[in-house]
Amino acid sequence: MDSYKTILKFQQTKIAVGACRFFASLAPCASEGAARQFLEQVKAALPGARHHAFALRVGQGDRVLSRCDDAGEPANTAGSPMLAALEKHDLTDLVLVGSRYFGGVKLGIGGLIRAYRACAEAGIAEATIITREIMQQVSLVVPYDFLGAVVRELESAGGEVTRFLYEQEVTLEIIISWKKLDDFLQRIQSATKGQARASISGVQNSGDEK
Repeated sequence: MDSYKTILKFQQTKIAVGACRFFASLAPCASEGAARQFLEQVKAALPGARHHAFALRVGQGDRVLSRCDDAGEPANTAGSPMLAALEKHDLTDLVLVGSRYFGGVKLGIGGLIRAYRACAEAGIAEATIITREIMQQVSLVVPYDFLGAVVRELESAGGEVTRFLYEQEVTLEIIISWKKLDDFLQRIQSATKGQARASISGVQNSGDEK
């Protein structure tokens, strides 16, 4: 996996289902803690809503964390259908809050499921969806004689130097596309006659609107 889909920025969408009003509030987030902070912000901004159900997905590939909560609605009628909508569109690193204003008429179990699903779909439809490429952070230690060759290889691979550290050898802190990393490291070993040392650390993400 070298990319994933998420949303660019906060989006709030209002829809009516029968006599009830729903607000779908979506925001990018990188952790469950950030998602729950956003939930509290939505509750404060929409205090008249009777329920604030939510769904979140954080992470990529086989390390996606999924959570949902019905917020007092009957079990699996609110959070679950919203989470299913996020999974259907293969979105991650975001949180979705579905806020319901009661209109005086009960929707029933099936009606609630359809309503929260519609709420989620409406919010997703209006959100700006982007594809983020997974970028790997790497530290390279190379002899001075090979610095120019290493920089040329990095530029050819579309990577970027974030920091130089000049000591007995040169340390380059770089970011490069995950899918190009193996080939790049092979080229670096060839360009430096096997004298480069690489240390792989965390990841960063780059995004383009789709």
